[in-house]
Formats: sequence, structure tokens, C-alpha cells
Amino acid sequence: MNGLIALSLSWLLGQTAPATEPTEEEATSALQAAQLDELRARLELLQIQDEERTQQTQARLDTLEQERVGEQAARQQAEQLRQQGLESLARGQEWLATLDRLLEAGEDPIGPAVVSAQRELSDALASTADIGRGESARLIQSVLQRLGTLEDSVAQRNPDAARLQLFFAGDELRAAWRMNLDQTRLPALEP
Repeated sequence: MNGLIALSLSWLLGQTAPATEPTEEEATSALQAAQLDELRARLELLQIQDEERTQQTQARLDTLEQERVGEQAARQQAEQLRQQGLESLARGQEWLATLDRLLEAGEDPIGPAVVSAQRELSDALASTADIGRGESARLIQSVLQRLGTLEDSVAQRNPDAARLQLFFAGDELRAAWRMNLDQTRLPALEP
């Protein structure tokens, strides 16, 4: 009972009982609990880092997908422009053939046919220039320049010179056509 009185008295006086040394089992348990807490903290940190990496990877994948879609759209647009250019070149070639028939028959005026051919070839030139086909664009420009001389040759009563210009224009137009047929020559896209 003295122990109880001493305990009650120390409690009343605000004193605490002397601390007892933990047993080996309690020390081991406390150490394991601390190690477990440390492992949980590491695991939580690793999970956070993993989530961050996953988000970064997903963001990179999204960016790559957007780039791929953009490149695909650019390629489709280039192909569409190439097709439009080919169609304009074909119509331009038809107008050159019409002009040749008019010159051979000696019919006048050829102005409307020249204007129609120039319009078609200007469309082809725009499509060709938009997709970066420099040599083809140069050939089409040369054809346009040759067409510009036809009316003068006819006005000077020199249909043979006009037909010769048409002959060279036809050759250049066919060369431009062949260059535009080659799909592998579409421009490389910059990322």
C-alpha cells in the first residue's frame, strides 16, 4: 500500500513516476514500427514520382500525336495541291492543243484561248509553288512566258513562230507534269 500511496502522492504533487527502461521486445517493436513508417514514406514518394513520370509521358505522347496528326494533315494538303496542280496542267495542255489547232487552221483571234491556258497554268503554278516544287514551277513560268508571245507572233503574221513557241511550251509542260506525277518528291516536312 505504501507504493500506492507514494504513487498517489507523486501524482498529486505533479511528479511523474520514474521511466522504466523498455524491454528488448518493446525496443525491437518500436524499431520495426519506425522502419515500417520509413518504408511507407518511401513508397508514397515513389508512387508520387511514378505518377509524375506517367503524366509527363502522357503529355509527351499527346504532343507526339498532335505532331503526327499535323504532319499527316500537311501531307494530305500537299497531296491535294499536287492533284489540283496535275488537273490544272492537264487543262492547260488541252488549251495548248486547242491553240495549236487554231494556229494550224489560221483562225483568229487566239486571245481567249491564250487567256484560258494562262489561267489554268497560273493555277497549276500556285499549287506547285505551295508544295515546294521549284523546278516544276520554273517550267510552268517558262510556259506562261511563251504563251505571252503568241499573240504578238500572230499579229506579226508569223504563225510558224507561234507554233514553235507552242511546241517548246508543250515540252516544258510535259516535263512539269512528269515532275508533279512523282509523289516521292513531295517536300519533307519540318517538325
